Amino acid sequence: MFLITVFLIVAPLPTHADEIWLSNGDHLTGKVISMVAGKLYFETTYAGKIAVSWEKIAGLNTENPIKVVLKDGTSAEGKVEAEGSGKANVKPKQLEEPIRFMLARVKEINPAPPGPAVKLKGRINIGTNVTRGNTQTDSYYGDGELVARTQKNRFSLGGRFVREKDKGDDTVDNQTAYMKYDHFVTKKLYFQANARGTKDRFKDLNLRTAFGLGLGYQFLETDRSNLFFEAGVSYVNEDYIVAEDNGFAAGRWALGFDYLLYKDMVQFFHSHEGLLSLENSDDLSLLSQTGFRFFFLKNFNATAQFNYDWDKSPSPGLKKADKTYIFTLGYQF
Repeated sequence: MFLITVFLIVAPLPTHADEIWLSNGDHLTGKVISMVAGKLYFETTYAGKIAVSWEKIAGLNTENPIKVVLKDGTSAEGKVEAEGSGKANVKPKQLEEPIRFMLARVKEINPAPPGPAVKLKGRINIGTNVTRGNTQTDSYYGDGELVARTQKNRFSLGGRFVREKDKGDDTVDNQTAYMKYDHFVTKKLYFQANARGTKDRFKDLNLRTAFGLGLGYQFLETDRSNLFFEAGVSYVNEDYIVAEDNGFAAGRWALGFDYLLYKDMVQFFHSHEGLLSLENSDDLSLLSQTGFRFFFLKNFNATAQFNYDWDKSPSPGLKKADKTYIFTLGYQF
């Protein structure tokens, strides 16, 4: 009796686990996590989470129910049992007979729930500086952007303003607004239409408008990083306060990049847009923003930013470049 008791204590208990058999004869035990894009993700006690090419799977057993989605859209949830020769069956609770299928017909296992039809992303930043005493200056800055994204379409709307005063007299007064529509023809390539309007009283610019069409390529689009490049043609109309008005066809290019650093607490960003006349190379302008956002209290952030606005042919007597150093507080979602 003593020996039987000792045997029961030291003998290993039976283990319950999912099993997969590979086409080369290997046998693995663990837990099926999911299968997506041709990869089966399998959790093991001896190698952690591993990814196995689905085409190498010859058999599959599961201890607990999983959801199986076939390439024709058929789906069922239940325990899976191997039948040999690349076949298996799944036994849903609501059916008396199991559903048999070829492993080669499986599209996904335990697919992630679908996300919202429209994803919204946006930000707003505001900064101000007021000085009183020997100097009397006031400066105000704000920018914002809202992006609505579906699987095939993206709509962006944004703008910025800068206002500065010295002893009550305006020294800086400019505003920019823009909108853009992107239609994705592949996962990364898209057609786009854009419009931008800019006012800057101290650059003699009553209103500059640009309307364009072109192509874009989304190199990266994740929660951590984004990178795109666009090129196309635009029509630019410049309404000056004093100088002679101007209108011309132009080539347009734009680039946008952002990346999260240091445990997702710091974000580097850069964007710029350029317009070059197809008739006169002196009609060239560039608008860019570069900086860092420092996140605190979830989505709230502090931003250190440098804006560079350059015009190759400004109105007579004016400088080509405007440089603005900005510190703001904002919210991003």
